[in-house]
Amino acid sequence: MTLKARNRLTLTLSSFFLIFSLLTLAYFFYRLKTSFNGDSFLSQIKSNHLAVAFSNLFLALYIPLVSFYIYARFEKTPSSEVIYLLIFLLGCLPELTRLFIPLETIQRSYPRFLVTAGRALFWGRSICVISLFAASIFSAKSKSIETEQNVFVILIFSLALASIVPVNTAKIGQSLSIEIGWQNFVIFLYIVTALLTAASYAVSANLNENPIYLRLGLGIACLETGFFILATSSILAISAAGAVLMAAGTTRALSALHKLYT
Repeated sequence: MTLKARNRLTLTLSSFFLIFSLLTLAYFFYRLKTSFNGDSFLSQIKSNHLAVAFSNLFLALYIPLVSFYIYARFEKTPSSEVIYLLIFLLGCLPELTRLFIPLETIQRSYPRFLVTAGRALFWGRSICVISLFAASIFSAKSKSIETEQNVFVILIFSLALASIVPVNTAKIGQSLSIEIGWQNFVIFLYIVTALLTAASYAVSANLNENPIYLRLGLGIACLETGFFILATSSILAISAAGAVLMAAGTTRALSALHKLYT
C-alpha cells in the first residue's frame, strides 16, 4: 500500500469513526429520553451499568481522537503498523453496543439485538487481538508482505468465526458482555496471542539491537491490557484505571513507532 493510499484510508476511517461514535451516543441519549421517564430508569440503574457507560463513553472519544492523531502524526511516515492500529480501533467500535444492553434487557423489545451484539463483541475483540499481533510480526521494517492482504485475511477470518460462534443471550455478565460458546478457550487464546505479541517485540529488539522495539512493545501491552480491562470491568474505579492505562499505552506506543521511522 502506497503512502498516499494509506493516508486516504486513514482519513476515511477516522471520519467514519467520528460519525459512528457521535451517532451512537446521540441515539443512546435519545433512547434514554424517549423510552423512560427519569425516575423509573434511574431506579433500575446499577453500579456496573455506570462502569460500562464510562468505559464506552471513553472509547467513543478515544477511537476518533486516536485515529485523527495517527493521520496527523504519521502522514509522512511510511509505517504499515498504523494500518493494524486502525484495524484495532475498528475492533473497539462494537464495544459501544454494550451501552444499549441494559435498555434491551429492561424493555425486552429487541431480543435479536442481543444476538447481534454478542457476535459483534466477539468479532471486535478478536480483531483487536489479531491486529496488534499482526502489527508486531508484519512490520514494514522487517517484512515485505502486502498489508492489504493481511488486513483482508484478518477481517474475513474474524468475521467467519463470529458468524458461527454460539451466543447465549440468557447469560449476560456484569460487564454487559453476552456469553459465547467456548468462552474459556477464547479467553485463553486471547491471552496467548497477547503474550506472543509482547514476545515478538522483544525478539525484534534483540535482532535489530534497537531498544525502541521494547518501548513499542510495552506501549502495545499497556494499550491491550487497558482495553480488556475496559471491556470486562464492572467496577467504575477499575474501568477508570483501564482508561488511564490504555491512554498511556497508546501515547507510548505511537511515540515509539514514530521514532522507529524517523
